[in-house]
Parts: sequence; structure tokens; C-alpha cells
Amino acid sequence: MASLLNDIRLAFRLILKNRTFSLIVVATLALGIGLNTAVFSAVDALLLRPLPGVRDAGQLVQIYRTWPGTSGFGSNSIPHYLDIRERSKDVFTDVVAWSFVPINLSADGRPQRIMGQVVSANYFSVLGVPAFRGRTFVAQEDSGRRAHPVVVLSYAGWRKEFGSDPNVVGKSVIVDGQNYQVVGVAPEEFKGGIPVVSPVLWAPLTQVDHLQPGSNKWESRGSNSLNVIGRLKPGVTIAQANQRMTAIVADLRRIYPDDYKDSGINLVLQSDAGIHPMFKSAQLGLTSVIMGVVLLLLLIACVNVANLMLARARDRAREMAVRLSLGAQRGALIRQLLTESLLLSGIAGAVGLLVALWAIRIANLAVGSLPAQVELSPNLTISPLVLVFTLAISVVTGIIFGLAPALQATRPALIPALKGEAPSGGSRSRMSKGLVVAQIALSIVLLVSAGLFLQNLKAATA
Repeated sequence: MASLLNDIRLAFRLILKNRTFSLIVVATLALGIGLNTAVFSAVDALLLRPLPGVRDAGQLVQIYRTWPGTSGFGSNSIPHYLDIRERSKDVFTDVVAWSFVPINLSADGRPQRIMGQVVSANYFSVLGVPAFRGRTFVAQEDSGRRAHPVVVLSYAGWRKEFGSDPNVVGKSVIVDGQNYQVVGVAPEEFKGGIPVVSPVLWAPLTQVDHLQPGSNKWESRGSNSLNVIGRLKPGVTIAQANQRMTAIVADLRRIYPDDYKDSGINLVLQSDAGIHPMFKSAQLGLTSVIMGVVLLLLLIACVNVANLMLARARDRAREMAVRLSLGAQRGALIRQLLTESLLLSGIAGAVGLLVALWAIRIANLAVGSLPAQVELSPNLTISPLVLVFTLAISVVTGIIFGLAPALQATRPALIPALKGEAPSGGSRSRMSKGLVVAQIALSIVLLVSAGLFLQNLKAATA
């Protein structure tokens, strides 16, 4: 421990002594680490993080209908939803339904086109989302078609459309030409059923006749537009739920043979769904490309810094030769040089975190400035997982760009180095070859690391 503390103190002194060199190294690495952290925060928000603002998201299951020749992720009709909600009480505590609907909203005399959602009245209670202000929907608002013209505002919608008015609950807004009463505001962290697009408001499913007139959604089993989510009962597995749902569909096929001919059911855990199961391959492919680009940028930064460190190692050849001739162990010198590299990469990681925070802030501000009808909600933040990623990539980076220079610096030609002579042509040639080998090694190590990361990401989202 004493040796390590001594190495850290010496590394700090050397970093402060060579401020220009240290600033160049830190700035070069911070850009690569910061961009990797910012991109990984997007990966975390879209693919790895549970649905924000939802209680026990791991118990949620998305329910889809299937037909031959389709993706296997078809939506549901209202009669179908009501049937499976009633028949699946042995495996689900409850089942909710929701669907996007375009809405003409007029608040304070400002008409505009927005994106809203119609949801079953149990939507918020089953997802475990309390109201930030007022209340959410109650059970009575699940009955009586067009009987409950009420809305719950999203936090973003409340902020943008109503200026964060603390007295918004109880006010009336005009939705598609009809007065609706605002009964509540959802919490800020809750963005809805998918982690990308947030509605401005929610209305009860009983209002679908008004919001989508002429659709005959209550009677038609072929009018499939609902997303359906069930919450598993404690101790029930998705395999058991799938078995039960298959039996329910078989019963419905006997009752309604024309509506359920060749159709089936498909259950997907919410934690495995990502943005949407249909787009899993596309979103994973796009994520891999983007992560590959920023990892390549970090690779270039590491190679450039390794070049600087190797050049500095040549300048420190006499220092290393003196220390070796006085009995210093080569392993101790390598450890001290690696400590300096890791310290530089740690500082670069801290600065890179600031770069990532700045990039995330810009992204969130850009999303927040979009018009209400395109209410995107990536919810990018520096989560604990992102912090672990930043720490890990900083350590790996420090080892990658520091190991080859440390090995080179602690293997000088003692006599020429003690005399302060430049390396001979053969030595320079060997050093150049060593530099090339180091660059190749750096490339291989980082690319293998990137491949392992993407492979684990694919496994996590499979």
C-alpha cells in the first residue's frame, strides 16, 4: 500500500510538472470517453433500463396477437382485450390496454395537433404510477361509452402546454371540439408504455368513440389497435402465462372461428421488449453501428496517446537507465508508469463524464424543444450502470495506452542511455517496430473489447 501511495504521489508530481503534455493526453482521451459514455447512456435508456416510473417492471408482460406471415407482434382489439382480461385472472393480477391517438387540443385558446393515448382506467394503478397532481383514472371510468370526458396530463405536457400551472387540476380543455376536465398530472419520470415517445395526455378508453369516430372499435374483433400489458401474479412464470393465454385463444377460436382463424398469442417480458419487439433487430443493429463508431474514435485516441507516451518514453530513457543501474526493479518501474497512465485516464474519465453530461443535456434540450405533437422522451441520464461503464472504460483505456510505453521505457540500452546518447539506428528501428506492434495490439484489444460488449448487449436483449 505504501508503494502504491508513493507511485500515486510521484505520478501526480510528474503530471503537474508536464502540464502541456498532460492536458493534451487528458483532452484527447476525454473526448473519446465522453462520447462513449453519452452513447452508452442512450443504449442504457432505450434497451437496458426498466420502464421508467413503473413499479416492478420485471413483472410486466406485453401481449400480442399473431397471424401466419406476420411479425408475431400484432395489436389487439377492444373485445379481445376485454376477453383476455376477464379470462386470465389466474395468471395476471390485471391487464391494461393503451393506444396512441392524434388529438386536436385547445388549451387557453391555443389549438394544436398533439399525440395522446386512450388507456383502460386501470392503466396507472396496474403499472404502479401515482399521480403527481390530482388523481389518475378510477374504475368507474372504464364503463359507459363517451361517459367520462376527463384527461390526465403528462408532466411534459403540463409543463409545455400549461406552463406548470399548479391549479391545472379541475380546468377544462377542448379535445377534438369537446370539453374535457383535467383530473391529474402524471409524475415526471413516467413517459408511458414505451421509452421513446411520450403522449401529451391520456384519456379513458371509453372515449375512443369520440377520439376515433366511426371506427366501430367496441364491436369489431378485427379492429386491432391496442397494446396490451399484463402484470404477472407472484410466483407465475411467463411460460405458465403463455400456456394459459394459448388456451384462452383456443377457446375464443371455438366461439369466434372467423375472427381467430390461424391466429395465436405471443407474450414478451417488458424487460426484453426494448423500444418494441418488432424493431429489436433494427435497434440492436443501429446501436451496434453507433457504438462501433465511438469505440473506433476511442481507439484512435488511445493510439495517438500511445504514440505520445512512446515518444515520452524515449525522452525518459536516461532516467530509467539511472534507476535501473541503481538497483530499481523493472516490475516496480512498470507499475509506477502504469500508475501514471491510469491516473491520466482517470482524470480523462472524470472530464469525459462532464463531456457526456454536456452532450446528454444538449440532446435532452433538443428533444424538449420539439413541438408537442412529437413528444420524444429518451430520458437520457447518467445512471449507476453508465457510471460503471465510464469507470471500466477509463481503466481499460489507461492500461491500453500505458502498457506498451511502460514496457519500452523500462528496457533502455543502459550505456548509451546513461551517456545521454540518442538510440542507434537499430534501436530506433526496433522502437519503430515496437510502436507498430503496440498500435496493432491496441487495436486488437480494443476491438475485442468492443466485440465482447456488443455480444453481451445482444445476449441481454435477445
